[in-house]
Amino acid sequence: MIAFIVRRLAISVPVMLLIATTTFFIMRLAPGGPFMSERGIPPEIQANLQAKYGLDQPLIVQYGRYLRSLMRFDLGPSYKYPERTVNQIIREGFPVSLQLGLAALIFALLVGIPGGVISAMKHRGFVDHLTMGVVLIGISVPSFVMGPLLVLLFSLTLYWFPPAMWGSLRQMVLPTVTLGMIYAVYITRLTRAEMLEVLQQDYIRTARAKGVGEFRVLCKHALSGALLPVVSFLGPAIADLVTGSIVVEKIFAIPGLGRYFVDSAFNRDYTMVMGTVLFYSVLLILANLAVDIVYKFMDPRVEYK
Repeated sequence: MIAFIVRRLAISVPVMLLIATTTFFIMRLAPGGPFMSERGIPPEIQANLQAKYGLDQPLIVQYGRYLRSLMRFDLGPSYKYPERTVNQIIREGFPVSLQLGLAALIFALLVGIPGGVISAMKHRGFVDHLTMGVVLIGISVPSFVMGPLLVLLFSLTLYWFPPAMWGSLRQMVLPTVTLGMIYAVYITRLTRAEMLEVLQQDYIRTARAKGVGEFRVLCKHALSGALLPVVSFLGPAIADLVTGSIVVEKIFAIPGLGRYFVDSAFNRDYTMVMGTVLFYSVLLILANLAVDIVYKFMDPRVEYK
């Protein structure tokens, strides 16, 4: 396992280099620039700003300086917020995005796993059809549509929850449901499909024939096998929950990292965009690695070479 972890981390280094290189040149080749505005900036001031941040240098020189900064884990200064560095913005904004992502993950698991199990137990019954109908609606409605609909219903009509901001439990409900719903329905489908297959296995029939209670059959024998696909899904899902919070944070005015990422994309804040992309890429690599490790402990038959 240690050798597997070391190999995965070693492979991730050229992957991160490729991501950094691609993001760097895409941002530089995109139209516009970090110091362009609708009213315009005097040419001499724009030239001074370009010189201050080294943007007047040849592209290959800028790329070399950027790689040297990355080797020191320095993501550079933000062009939009010159008094702060990208590292500082990530340190301040990511904890809020992480809280939102973890809350949405817990919601997805608490809704998806029981929903899938109950649907499988009531296969082809009313509960099963109702659950699959809700799943179909959840998959079809994107978060940028569901968020405003939830605000319209629960904030502006029923006045149950506040429509924006982050901090109290009541403020966390609507963003958490908006972000976690799509993953809850996927987990429901995965759990239901795998549970239906596991319940047909011989060892489940044997346990029932021996008089083992249905609840124990489900929890001790069936559920452990049915959750393996869910664990595999959680790797990219965890990273997607954090990165996918960008849209949700914008809808609910949550002071997380997503707000800075959206603003930096509009303002051509090169360093902020590149730093955020690299940071989320590292999260995705680590999340997938963690899932592979957990999968190994859940299923000892799996061998990593």
